[in-house]
Formats: sequence, C-alpha cells, structure tokens
Amino acid sequence: MHALKKLVVAAALTLCASSAWAQPNDPAKSGVLRIGFIPAEDSRAMVRQSQAILDIVAKGTGMKIEAFVGSDYNGTIEALRNGHVDVALLGPFSYVLATTQAPVEAFAVTVIAKTMQPSYRAIIIAREDSPVKSFETIKGHTFAFVDPGSTSGYMVPAAAFKKAGITPEKDFKQVMYSGGHDATIVAVGEGKVNAGAVADRIYERGCAKGLADCSKIKVIWKSDQIWNDPVLYRKTLPEDIKKKIREAFYSVKNLPFGEMGTVARFDPITDKDYDALREIAKTLNLDLTKMK
Repeated sequence: MHALKKLVVAAALTLCASSAWAQPNDPAKSGVLRIGFIPAEDSRAMVRQSQAILDIVAKGTGMKIEAFVGSDYNGTIEALRNGHVDVALLGPFSYVLATTQAPVEAFAVTVIAKTMQPSYRAIIIAREDSPVKSFETIKGHTFAFVDPGSTSGYMVPAAAFKKAGITPEKDFKQVMYSGGHDATIVAVGEGKVNAGAVADRIYERGCAKGLADCSKIKVIWKSDQIWNDPVLYRKTLPEDIKKKIREAFYSVKNLPFGEMGTVARFDPITDKDYDALREIAKTLNLDLTKMK
C-alpha cells in the first residue's frame, strides 16, 4: 500500500469517539505507531506538512502510522499519559509538563534548515499603529498568549513579565489565550489584541502565508535562545521499537515537519537538556504536576 494511504489523520480527535482509540496502543501487537502533535497551527495542515517524515518513520519501523493532533496542548499530553499516543513532537515546555504526567523521554531535537540551529526565540509582536510601542509600554493593554503549555507563547514571555514586575492578570486590560501561534498572529494583525507572544519561526512562516500584513507589525521584544521542539516516545515501548524510531528520525535530511518548516536533521538530545525550562517554571511558581 502506498505510504500516503497508510497515514490516518486523527485531527483534534476525541479519543472515546473511536473504539480503536479508546484503548491504550501496543505497537508490538497492533503494528500501528501513533504520532502526536500539539496544535501550533491548523491540525490538518500540520499533519499534511509532516507527511514526508511520517513516511520515513513508517518505512523505518515497518508500521502503519496514525497521526493525532490534540484539541489543545494538554490534549496531546493526555493522549501520551493514557497510552493512546506513542511518539510525539511537543513544544519544549509541553515536554517538561508531559514528563510530570507520563513516562516519556526525549530522544531528538529538531534542527531547522533556515537557521541550522536547534533553537529559536519567543517574540512579542504588535501592530505599528498599536498603542504598545515597546516592552516598557505594554501595561494597560490587551494581550494574547497562545496556551498555558506553550514555551514561546506563554512560559518564556511570562517569565520576562515577572522579571519586569508585570503581572498580566492585573496589569493588562485583558488577557486571552488564542489556542495557536497562527491565531495570535491573526489576532494582532486584525487589531483584536494590542500585542501577543509567538515563536519567531512560526511568525515568519505566518507572514509568508499571508496570515497578516506583517509590514504593519513590529517585534517589540525577543527572548534568548530556546531549545527547539523535542521528539519523544513512551518509555514503556519495547527497546527494539524505540531503536527503530530513533534511527528513522536520525536519518531525516531536509524535510518538512509541521510548524517547524523544513527540518535539516534531528540531533540526539536528553531530558536534562530541558532543565533550564524547569528552572524558569520555578521562578514563575508553577506547580507542573497540577498544570492539566
């Protein structure tokens, strides 16, 4: 069967809606490997853009691939926790959250072809005609985060606000959670909010796709470098299957992968590489075990 026909898109799936998805998956018995994504962009577009890599994983493991995009960030983490998803591409902070709720471990980090770096930045954007002229003038205005589980769309900018003595719930006129980086770009571009936080790479792709007239948008703040999105699997998978999964991802060269754009390669990474985000969570007084 052609690889395209092997791919089952389970976008924004309600797990209980399908008897097949209602039970934890055992790839060794089912011959199916379920790969999950967080909804950084439109779910079907993310799966479509990941087709080439999913085909490589199918070939490398000899398994049928089913793709899942949660309705929100926690939806994908919950799918991992319940054994409904075996492998996932999560945001850095989403991964840290997942490790408190499910037996998962990172094994690869994405290296973006455009930068050839395994890292990116969080940015805050505002329209040129917005009353928000700089980071220092952001108080008293409307602001969009992406999701409480988003690294660049929440955690890193929230830490920057705390360092600056800004409490969003008190100091902003209104705080909204858009649910996706693309939705925040649109909200800022259409003037629905005065400013918003997104990942720089998704902003660039959103501008290229015409989500907003970016000639009328400015970047008023950017973070230090952040480790790119990790690829992880459930620790409980058989070792031979984990080895095949690792080798399949490590073999990737210059292919599209969801909101990441073109991925030059996947480099090995370990759980400890994300300890810096755990430290940021401490500064925000976040109890990661209760963020569900």
